[in-house]
Amino acid sequence: MGNQLAIQMNSDEDDDFDSSDNELGFNVINFTVNAMDLRSDYCSSEMPVIRGKPDLVKFQKTDMYKEIQASSGLVSNPNNRWNLVHALQQRENGLASPHSASFSKNQQRYISNLYIPNKKATRLMSLESKIFVTKFNRSGSKLLTACQDGFVRIYDGAKGTYHLLNRIRARDVEWSIIDADFSPNGEHFAYSTWSRSLFIMPVNGGEDDCQWIDVNGLPSHRLAIFSLRYSPTGDKIIGGSNNSTVIVTDIRTRNTQILRTHRMPGKDVNSVCFLHDKDPNVIIAGCDDGLLKVYDLRTTFRSRDLSKSVASFIGHYDGITYIDSRNDGYHVLSNSKDQSIKIWDIRQPSNMRNRSRSRQQVDPTTWDYRWNRVPREFYNPHKPLEGDSSIMTYRGHRVTKTLLRAKFSPMEQTGQRYIYTGCATGRIIIYDVLTGKIQEAIEGHRTVIRDLDWHPDRSEIVSGSWDTHVHLNNFSRSNANRPVKRSHSSDHDKKPLRRSRRLANRNVTPD
Repeated sequence: MGNQLAIQMNSDEDDDFDSSDNELGFNVINFTVNAMDLRSDYCSSEMPVIRGKPDLVKFQKTDMYKEIQASSGLVSNPNNRWNLVHALQQRENGLASPHSASFSKNQQRYISNLYIPNKKATRLMSLESKIFVTKFNRSGSKLLTACQDGFVRIYDGAKGTYHLLNRIRARDVEWSIIDADFSPNGEHFAYSTWSRSLFIMPVNGGEDDCQWIDVNGLPSHRLAIFSLRYSPTGDKIIGGSNNSTVIVTDIRTRNTQILRTHRMPGKDVNSVCFLHDKDPNVIIAGCDDGLLKVYDLRTTFRSRDLSKSVASFIGHYDGITYIDSRNDGYHVLSNSKDQSIKIWDIRQPSNMRNRSRSRQQVDPTTWDYRWNRVPREFYNPHKPLEGDSSIMTYRGHRVTKTLLRAKFSPMEQTGQRYIYTGCATGRIIIYDVLTGKIQEAIEGHRTVIRDLDWHPDRSEIVSGSWDTHVHLNNFSRSNANRPVKRSHSSDHDKKPLRRSRRLANRNVTPD
C-alpha cells in the first residue's frame, strides 16, 4: 500500500507503529493506537488547483455517456431547462410520460438529481478512534461502521434514525479493522484486519458467533487483507492482500485459493471487486503499481507462479486505492494516489507493450502518500501516461494518508450521474460524471474521509473520517446554487505587488 522502494513497510495504514527486524529478516510491527492523531503537517485543508479542463472528447463518444444522459433524464431536457410547475401540470394531464400516469423513472431521477447532498446535516456519532469503514447493505436498512477501537457497530438505516442496533467486538484486530462487507442477503458481514484470517459474523450476533477462515498457501510473514468483497452468490469472499496476492475463499468448505497478480511479491493489491453483481466469476484487482487487472476465476488458478489475467489496464501514475463497478458488466472506476479517478471500459484493454515505456515517465518512489506532500505534476500532468486506455479522468480531490474510496452514485436514485469520494482535505467531493467538474464539495470533517456511502433510496451520504466522527450529509436549500470553493492561488498572486498594483488596490473602496 505504500511505495515499496521508498519505504520498507507495505501498508498505508501504519503511521502509528514502530518496527524492528527479527532474526528471520521480516519486519515485526508493534502497533499502538493513537485515536486523536490529527496531524495536519502533510494534509492541507485547501483544495488542489486544477488548471486544465476535463477532456470529454473520448468520453462523449461512449455508450456509458449516452446511457447516463438517458437514465438521468437529460435526453428529454437537452437544454437543461425544466420547470416544476409545468412538469406537474403535464403529469396531471397524463402527458408527463408516455403510457404512464406519472413521471417516468428517468424523469424521477432528473428531479432527484436537483437535490443531491450538498451540506453536512448532523453529526450522527462520535466514536473513539479513526473510522475505516462506513457502509450500507444493499437495501439500505443497515449501516455498518468499523474503526480502530476494534468494534463493529450496526445502525438502523431503514428510516433514517440511525440508532444503534448492535455493537460487536471484533477478533484479532491488532491495529485496525481495515475493510468490511455485507453478505448479499444482509444477514452476515465479513471483515479483515492485519491477520491471516477472514472473519464472518451475523449482523444480529455477538463476539462468540464469529467464524474465521485461515489463509493457507502463503509465506509465514505478516499478512494484511486491505479489501474484501462477498461474491454475488454469497458463497465466496475475495480479498486483496499484500505480496501481490488475491485471496479467494469458499465459505462452505473453508478452502482458500491464491491468485498471484505479479511474479515478484513486492506490490500490494489495494482493492478488489466483482465486475457485476450477478456474475460470481469475473473479478478486478487494483494494484499498488497503478495497474488494473481483470481475472476469470474459472481459469485463473492454472499457473502457480503468475495468474493469467483476462485484461490489464494502464493509465495511473501511482497505486490504485479503490475500484468500484458500475454493475453493467463493462465499466469500472478507480481512485488512485496520482490524485485522479479514472473510468475504464473492460472491452478496451491496454497494450502491455507500452508498460515499459510508461514506467519511465514517472518515478512514484520519490514520495510516499502517507506522509509527504503531493507532487504538483500529479494535479496537472503535462500528458497522459503512455498506453492510457481510460475513457475519462477526474481531478480535484486529494488522496493522501490512507486508501480513499470513490464510488458511483446509486443507479435507481441518480442514474449514476455522479461519482463521490472522500478527500484528504476533510471534504466530500461529488463529480458530475458527464462534465468532469466538481458538483459539490461538502465540508464538515477536520481530516481525511476514508470511507463514505450513499444511501440506495434516500439522498443521503454517510461519511466516516479519521477525526473519529460519522456525519450525515443531505440537501440544503441554503447551499443550493452556491459555487464550489476552490483554491485560486497562483504563483503570480504570491509575488510581491508591483507599484502600479499597489496604487490600484489603494483606490479600491472596501466592502
